[in-house]
Amino acid sequence: MLKSKLFLNAFSTIVVGVVVFTIAIYLFSVPWIGKMVASMEERSGQAVLNSVFELAANSHRDIEAWRESALASHQRELRNITLLVESYIRQMQGEVAQGRLGKDEARRRILEAVRHLKYGNNDYVWISDYSSRLISHPDPKLHGADFSAVKDVNGNFIVPPMVQGGIRDGEGFHSYWWRRLGEETAVEKLTYYRNIPEWAWVIGTGVYVDDVEKEVQARKKAVTDKLRQHLHATRIANTGYLYVFDAKMQMLIHPNANIEHTNIANLLNPATGRSLAQELIAVADRPDGKLLYKWDKPSDPGHYVYDKIAWVRHLPGFDWYIASSVYVDEMQSTADTLTKRILILSVLAFITGILGAYIFLRRLIIPISRLADTARKIGEGDLSVKTDIVRNDEIGTLALVFNSMVDKLKDHIEHLEERVTERTSELSKWVGELERRNRETAVLSRMGDLLQACRLPEEIFAVMATTAVDLFPQDSGQVYLLDEVREHLSLTASWGEAPGTPADQCLDPRECWAIRRAKPYGKPPGSRQHLCRHCPADGAGFLCVPLLAQGTVQGVMRLLTRPSSEPQQQFEAHTMLGETIAEHAALALANLQLHERLHQQSIHDVLTGLFNRRYLDEALTREISRARRQGTMIGLLMLDVDHFKQVNDTYGHEAGDAVLHKLGALIAETTRGEDIACRFGGEEFTIVLADTDPTGAQTKAELLRRRVDEELLLNLGEQTIETITISLGVAVYPRDGETPQALLQSADRALYEAKHSGRNRVVCASGPEAATPGSSLAS
Repeated sequence: MLKSKLFLNAFSTIVVGVVVFTIAIYLFSVPWIGKMVASMEERSGQAVLNSVFELAANSHRDIEAWRESALASHQRELRNITLLVESYIRQMQGEVAQGRLGKDEARRRILEAVRHLKYGNNDYVWISDYSSRLISHPDPKLHGADFSAVKDVNGNFIVPPMVQGGIRDGEGFHSYWWRRLGEETAVEKLTYYRNIPEWAWVIGTGVYVDDVEKEVQARKKAVTDKLRQHLHATRIANTGYLYVFDAKMQMLIHPNANIEHTNIANLLNPATGRSLAQELIAVADRPDGKLLYKWDKPSDPGHYVYDKIAWVRHLPGFDWYIASSVYVDEMQSTADTLTKRILILSVLAFITGILGAYIFLRRLIIPISRLADTARKIGEGDLSVKTDIVRNDEIGTLALVFNSMVDKLKDHIEHLEERVTERTSELSKWVGELERRNRETAVLSRMGDLLQACRLPEEIFAVMATTAVDLFPQDSGQVYLLDEVREHLSLTASWGEAPGTPADQCLDPRECWAIRRAKPYGKPPGSRQHLCRHCPADGAGFLCVPLLAQGTVQGVMRLLTRPSSEPQQQFEAHTMLGETIAEHAALALANLQLHERLHQQSIHDVLTGLFNRRYLDEALTREISRARRQGTMIGLLMLDVDHFKQVNDTYGHEAGDAVLHKLGALIAETTRGEDIACRFGGEEFTIVLADTDPTGAQTKAELLRRRVDEELLLNLGEQTIETITISLGVAVYPRDGETPQALLQSADRALYEAKHSGRNRVVCASGPEAATPGSSLAS
């Protein structure tokens, strides 16, 4: 057979064909597969890095958004408090302008009142003159101190820049380092100042920025911890990993505990002798962000001969460098494995072809041709094709091994894609979580804007309910407010399902553990252990968050939660959101209450408790307009304490103040709820009697005169003042005047006549003098 030309030709042809077939398999399959697998591994590493980078960047944007919101809220609060103090100064200035108060006395009252004003976390308001001397400060060590040359710990002037800015611009913000009231350590403080040119003063108040920065650092730490857990569990290829270090080359996150939390500045690249961290920082600015270097392996420590590739991205917000690294040979390992298997199969095919040429020459030609065709298709990238040769010999075995090789190749590729898909799914979950937090941040930001516009407590509770519906759409809840005696919690707002029983409308604050502890209290769905009697005892979840502002609990927000697949995670998320809602709402409620207190102080006289002249001017105009529309009359009483100067000269100004205080209480007791009693100035008072005719006004005046004459006694130690009387002038709208000025002038003329006709009597602006007990009083 060896001498046969046909056999030799056929054998030679078969040998050549087998060789060509083997080479074809190698050329068509191996380079393409190696390139494709390496490319997919590299894209996988870059994709994981980019996903982690976007996760960290979104977390930084969330933290910065919270920081800006918190600082803006503090700035608005500082400006509102300063404007309220300025309103009080303007009021006292009005008293001086109208002659009812001396400028020195007004100055003393203003400085003393501002000095004792406290709010928030031991915060206060100060006043400086134009020479940078603190003329009002709650700290006795600083009250009256000259700050024209005082600097903070950084060498910057404190008070002079604010005085200069107030004179130049009228108002502004200034940042410096100072200590809290009662503390010694200096921290950064942001102060709002405002110029009061009429008094040559600059007033201001501030907030310590470290409260905001502490919360920012806490949020940044939480982001770092969550990112650490994620990166420790992430692998690229077999041993590749991700790590994070900052610009100071401090390793923040690394799967190797010996490297994490250490400085890597002295970790050198063995090939270049330069700092590896600096080289990683340098490539972060390049478009590809890729660095190739030599390194050792855990299985071969100390031998820096292995090629390694790293991708680096810089996150400017945190000043972090996020990197992923993997050994180059690991990225090529899959391709090398496939190459070896293909090469083995090719050799096997060659040997099988030679042996088959000896035995089954004619039967080998067709099967080998079909195998070559199949190999060509595989080389073109079609991994779905298989050879259909079924024989009980070596050709059948070759076909079976070939199909097995294709299956394994396909399995390797599909497995790699599944790993990429799995990692992509995990990152998608993180992205979904960040999107949810972004939505929550937007809702809370909108809530903050709405709370700034609220003017009534009911509006604040409505904003809370609307926000809760957006943040907890599947849950229900209520908001309760403590009454003034702090004995009952009254329902002010609710959302979701209505309260189940009438008892839910009013709760006992002593049974609420959130109010007792001044911190959130509750239980996740499924838990049955709790202490609050007013919350469900079944498996439903609940959360009570106190409305806490400036150290005072004002109410509580109760949230009833539905069961979920992750009850503990849901409870923690609800607690964080509930605290944020309650904090914003409590602060807005405290601002409203402060505004109302200052408003009441601005329209009431401090000594007598009655309304002041400013309120009278507004109220009398309003009452006359109402009477004109309704066709009714208004009585106006103007009264004056007889011989008041003699009381002051004889018994002292404290006795005079006591007389005015008791007289104010008697006037308040005598007048009706719809009447308006005011201290007009000094010892002079004015009473507006709504819907009162001349007879009724005169009767009311006579009743007040008699009660003062009979009941107003003042005890000064062992001595009693019994001769306190008043004179009254009566005017009636529209008979005695159709404008506030005309009506006041008529009543004042009647009072003047009563004083000069004997005192202790009532005189009407139009009509006979009222009956009096006598007119023998000395003038």
